[in-house]
Amino acid sequence: MRKILISGYLGYGNFGDEALLHVLIKDLTETGFKKQNITVISATPEYTSQLFNTNAANRWNFFEILGAIIDHDVTVFLGGLFQDRTSFKSFLYYYFQLITSLLLKKEVIFYGSGFGPFTSKTSKDLLSDALKTVNLITVRDETSANAVGLSLPVTCDPVWSIEPDYSFQNELIKVNWKLPILGVALRNDRALRRHHIDALAERLSRIIASTQDWQMVLIPCMHEDMPVLAELEKAITKRAHHPGRLLFITNFSGFSIPQQAGILSSCDVMVGMRYHSLLVPLASGKPVFGLIYDQKVKSLLDFSEQVGISFKDDMEKPWNYFWQNLERSTALAKIAQEKAFHLHKRNIELLEILAQKN
Repeated sequence: MRKILISGYLGYGNFGDEALLHVLIKDLTETGFKKQNITVISATPEYTSQLFNTNAANRWNFFEILGAIIDHDVTVFLGGLFQDRTSFKSFLYYYFQLITSLLLKKEVIFYGSGFGPFTSKTSKDLLSDALKTVNLITVRDETSANAVGLSLPVTCDPVWSIEPDYSFQNELIKVNWKLPILGVALRNDRALRRHHIDALAERLSRIIASTQDWQMVLIPCMHEDMPVLAELEKAITKRAHHPGRLLFITNFSGFSIPQQAGILSSCDVMVGMRYHSLLVPLASGKPVFGLIYDQKVKSLLDFSEQVGISFKDDMEKPWNYFWQNLERSTALAKIAQEKAFHLHKRNIELLEILAQKN
């Protein structure tokens, strides 16, 4: 049985990346791989090993990563790792793993991955040349294929297939899960300023004030989202006529990945920045309003034909249009859900090809 090494932005408690890992391990085991033959490169290897019942290598130990690449037959890259918007150092970190795997004649797979954006032609050219020798690739959107200038199979992000667990409802008893839920998921970003938070708080407060039974939940998909959501909570509370209908799920990270997906899926409408905070409700056929801080969010909104704005745009018209046409957005979300279901089958086919080589 061949051994699989998984590389991604893992071990940081970021819901999106951990959900990707959850889905990949599920898909691998369902196609015949054993967990004892899977190793994950993680920032917190003991936590990852315990959570997913796999082996784990320390992200910060160069020799441990090199040894893991040597010891494994296949390296799988997961998520939107190859971009230099965050930093060129981040790009080089994953590029080292990619080139080392190729030089050592390891099989390399990109599983529903995202590429770009690139601010440097050097980054784009380095990756494009390396990808020409990679064994199997699927990308999550056309933008990723265009970012590297290659003709690549376009499928979807694997998290479209996640199976939510709704048992969390027994613990989050302050929310009446039988009533409509408006979810909000922000992240810290240099483009998000105080006046944006105030403008959003004003509109969210207006929605809650105009409805009798809607509740609002603030969801930190990563611990670093907590401060900006705390600011939003404060701004909403100043304006809210019904502060009891606002809940900040500060213990979101304490739930399992399927339960976290269940919380997001339970939102009847989602207003979000983070890519997977929007994707998971869409995967349940729910409408979303996207706050576009990155190209991947715009690509997701385009795929699902949902409404969104960047921070330099005026919010009022798109916001009003969205709420006046919720039924249309819901219908389009359900169409996207069905499209993604079929596209993910191509991701599974990739793993089935891999399994046949065992």
